[in-house]
Amino acid sequence: MPEQKSKNQVDILFVNPPVSQEERYGIKLKAGGQTLQTGLAVLAAITRAKGYNTRVLDATALELSYDEAVNEICKINPKYIGITAVTISIFNAVEIIKRLRAKNKNYTIFLGGSHITAVPKETFKRFQEIEIGVIGEGDITVLELIKACDDNEDLSKIKGLVFRRGKELIITEAREPFMDLDSLPMPAWDLFPNIAEYYYPPAHTVKRLPATVLITSRGCPGMCTYCDNKVFGRRLRCYSAGYVIKMIRHLQKEYGMREIQFRDDNFLVFKDRLKELCNRIIDEKIDIVWSCAGRVDMINEEMLELMKKAGCWQIWYGVESGSQKVLDTIKKNTSPEKIRNAINLTKEAGISPCGFFMIGMPNETEEDIKMTIDLLLELPLDEFHMTHLTPLPGSEIHATARDYGEFENDWKKMSVWSTIFVPKGLSKEKLTYYSNLAFKKFYFRPRIIWQYLLKIRSPRHLSVYFKAFLALISYVTQKKR
Repeated sequence: MPEQKSKNQVDILFVNPPVSQEERYGIKLKAGGQTLQTGLAVLAAITRAKGYNTRVLDATALELSYDEAVNEICKINPKYIGITAVTISIFNAVEIIKRLRAKNKNYTIFLGGSHITAVPKETFKRFQEIEIGVIGEGDITVLELIKACDDNEDLSKIKGLVFRRGKELIITEAREPFMDLDSLPMPAWDLFPNIAEYYYPPAHTVKRLPATVLITSRGCPGMCTYCDNKVFGRRLRCYSAGYVIKMIRHLQKEYGMREIQFRDDNFLVFKDRLKELCNRIIDEKIDIVWSCAGRVDMINEEMLELMKKAGCWQIWYGVESGSQKVLDTIKKNTSPEKIRNAINLTKEAGISPCGFFMIGMPNETEEDIKMTIDLLLELPLDEFHMTHLTPLPGSEIHATARDYGEFENDWKKMSVWSTIFVPKGLSKEKLTYYSNLAFKKFYFRPRIIWQYLLKIRSPRHLSVYFKAFLALISYVTQKKR
């Protein structure tokens, strides 16, 4: 436990740096949704439970400028500052650090998140402003780090750290996966701006408002070459069904949440837990609708029927491509036939099937892309995404991308909406053309337009969907230019 101090003194401030809509999605229109930082919510709960006076500043959700964010941090004046960053926001995080150092060189600042975990050496070499980084899961590391700094102890004894010692760069032993998720305190949603007001999922993923996201497991068994899973790895762990029910009830009572979006890498992999969760929602008559993501080879009619009865209304599947050759290249371990089967079964069960697609894969040809668009239009999907393959740091394809084509290794552009990788035999222009074609052919069909009109149940729904429509127009016309 930390020593006694003034109750007004803030021990640790967790910060999500400012990231604009244009940086994330390539468009200025505010229609891409605002996702709650679930990782910070868990870390903040952990430090608070240990007696540390904890605060959270989500500069993105509050739409703060760099100056406004830094001024707010200085006003709070915490002893320790923990900043999170993914690849596209690493420059934003460093900008905050630079400006803080200009105001007060005595702040102890550490950086966490997927980017620093994937490429700690490269990040420290590029940004001299970073002094301490947390690698991997921070549940235990952040507590040990704060205690070591308080007691002026050697950081090299703490697992899961990267830090500078003079001109030397120290990377400590890897931290083991945190297994007992039920032992964690309830996420500190109360430390964020009102989560029912400031956070909202993308328009095409919402049935009821207010809605929020939950991540109820860690790890993914997939071997997909485009995925960076350095933070949680492949060792599967999950909250129990009872704990998930507890979180849902808390979100309903305290924030009026009417919809939950489970953002686990693969919500369907924990079959026994899924069955128990569905049965408890049904038996306890919990009035909630929910959606999730999963693999096409992890579903069956019986499970879909139970999920539907328990309030599941939408499932997102990682389709990626309609070409078996491409699916094999990216180690998806699936097939167009399995994809068809899962999508059709989901539709027949009365659950809205949706698909994630990607364009610009290694070994992909124009003919492969046409096969993907053909599959997209053949399937009874209600929604889809088509992003551009982005060789993220930490992914297998990041190391081999230049063997398959031209790769612009620019961290600022790694949003999955920019074309930074072009397979041999294709061009940026071709990829843009086919991406735009897919969006237009799918969303401008009468069935899809009518489907959206039927979803409008309130002025807020109308506003959300209208902004989404304008964003779609902006996206396809902007990329065309």
